[in-house]
Amino acid sequence: MSRLFRFAPDVTAGSISALVTLSYSISYAVLIFSGPTLEPFLARGFHVALVAAALVALVVALKSSFPAAIAGPDSNASAILAVMAAGLTRALAGTPGERVASSVVLMLILTAVLSGLIVWLLGLLRWGRLVRLIPYPVCGGFLAGSGFLLLAGAFKVLTGQSLGWSTVHLLAEEPVLAWGTAFAVAITLLVLTRVVRHFLVLPGVFVTAIVAFYLGLWLSGLTMAGARTEGLLMTPIETGGGPWWPSLEVSWPALVTEWRNLLAMLVVVVVTILLNAAGLELATQREVDLDRELRASGLASLVSGLGGGMVGYLSVSRSLLNARAGATSRAAGVWTAALCAGIALFCMPLLFYFPRPVLAGLLIYLGVALLREWVWDTFFRLPFREHALIVAILVLIAAQGIITGVVFGLLVASFFFAYSYSRATYIRHDLSVARHRSNKERTLEDTALLQERGDLARALCLQGYLFFALASRLVETCRDLIVQAGVRYLLLDFRMVQGLDASAALSLSKLHQLCGRYRVTLILSGLRPEHQAVLQQMRFLPHSEIHLVSDLDRGMEWMEDRLLAGAHGLPGTTSAPVLALGNGTHGDAAGADIRGILAAHFSPDALQVLLGLCERLDIPQETMLMRRGDAGDALYFVERGEVSVMVHLEDGKRRRLRTLGPGSMVGEMALYSGQPRSADVVTETP
Repeated sequence: MSRLFRFAPDVTAGSISALVTLSYSISYAVLIFSGPTLEPFLARGFHVALVAAALVALVVALKSSFPAAIAGPDSNASAILAVMAAGLTRALAGTPGERVASSVVLMLILTAVLSGLIVWLLGLLRWGRLVRLIPYPVCGGFLAGSGFLLLAGAFKVLTGQSLGWSTVHLLAEEPVLAWGTAFAVAITLLVLTRVVRHFLVLPGVFVTAIVAFYLGLWLSGLTMAGARTEGLLMTPIETGGGPWWPSLEVSWPALVTEWRNLLAMLVVVVVTILLNAAGLELATQREVDLDRELRASGLASLVSGLGGGMVGYLSVSRSLLNARAGATSRAAGVWTAALCAGIALFCMPLLFYFPRPVLAGLLIYLGVALLREWVWDTFFRLPFREHALIVAILVLIAAQGIITGVVFGLLVASFFFAYSYSRATYIRHDLSVARHRSNKERTLEDTALLQERGDLARALCLQGYLFFALASRLVETCRDLIVQAGVRYLLLDFRMVQGLDASAALSLSKLHQLCGRYRVTLILSGLRPEHQAVLQQMRFLPHSEIHLVSDLDRGMEWMEDRLLAGAHGLPGTTSAPVLALGNGTHGDAAGADIRGILAAHFSPDALQVLLGLCERLDIPQETMLMRRGDAGDALYFVERGEVSVMVHLEDGKRRRLRTLGPGSMVGEMALYSGQPRSADVVTETP
């Protein structure tokens, strides 16, 4: 007995969720099978929708990361399915209704199978977060367009004709009981769902509307047959073919013509699932696995299609309704599925007594709710440009169709992004050798020369992703440096560049041509392998006139050496820097021995003692003189050549801290402290 009481909240919540799911499913079936050609086969639409309601609810209840999840047919997908059904009907005009209905049912089944399989694969590959790359205004514009399609569907349910300028007057010709009930249901739901936060609002309004409709029907004196003649009730007519699976008399060529809308359907399903999952996460403060929801809803649609149902997936509104109604486990979703299956198997004739205006009112409510959320509410939340894009997509969907609106939105959103990103700061640092130098020690004389002539050498540290717009701005910036500032050495550092495209490589080629005209040397540093691959594919690299260095520090050293060589009138590429022992006050000591370098700092006797402790070593280039962790048992004086102090980074690479020349002392810290050496020392020149 206690076990029964334990499941009582789930049974109650599941029953309420089943009533709401049935209401939606029936309205979507009427939406898809509206019109004189398809309405006689509405029983098939009911079967397809209810099979989906049962199977999708069952699979998602068992597989979702949210225990109270409720799933089933959805308004966004149903709006597109209705467009596809109308397109098939037009393409098959003049053919028997049986063939049209079979083609529509097969279309519903195939879209469920294909979308389910693709959505399941996206979840399996863990691509759920990639779908969030779709711009927010495009999603909003599409959902607003779906709201319009639902309103157009409600018009077709009431009048039997597609919404258009030439048919809009037909609504006034419908009985007052038809359009009055529809608008009353829609307005009541729109108001109550805003002011009353209770899970019984929707089912309560639905049941009350049915009772009020039949009361109005009785007061008007209309019989059931008369109500069906007036279009107030659905006519239970079925001509040939089984209700579960379509007959073989389908038009495959007509089905193929709907491939564009099928693509739109796939995007809609994936985006809606992720939006619903994110909405659940926000509303319940409970973490939801996006990839798991894709797998669950994808498998549910796949099972639904194989069982003869339509596409369906996780519903945020019904899941929250289920949770607020008291659901404590997955049993509520399973019970919802069982009730939907029972209705599909045993109570199908009762569905034809559902008032058509009530179902139309539910569609109007859903459509207006989407328009209110994505057109009205976003007006106060989004920048004008993004809101205008939502409205433009909505207008295009209403006038030209879903594909046109979505493609337009993606193109415009891409343009907005490119324009905004092109205005972003792409130069992290603008460095001059006069104010920022390498880690190579210089003499006082060389330091003064670099301060005097350093503005002739500039380094631009780039950042972000270089594409055509940013690369064009980079060329203009470099042109100003070359023409107006007289720069003769220009270094571009790519260490913080995430990527570049072919157009950026083309812009760099233009920059190289500009450098050639003004006899400016171009240096590139910090190029990653993927950067070099793009530049090589565009035949920008390798090039004899473009100098590549490993990092910014080496690039700054390279430019310093050229500036100093030019100042000294030397043809070589390196100067002979001298650092006197201690503070670097010595002048040029190139060619001097260690005795001459140290003579100014020691008395003759002390110098003789010191030199007696020294051993002269001739060390080749790129030799490891000291290694991090070695014992600090020796001190080195640099008599000729250069050595570099290198530290190890976390990624396994090494970075130069300092380059020391003749007259420098290295290794003294470990010798004085008795601690192991903290860095590597490598010979740069012999």
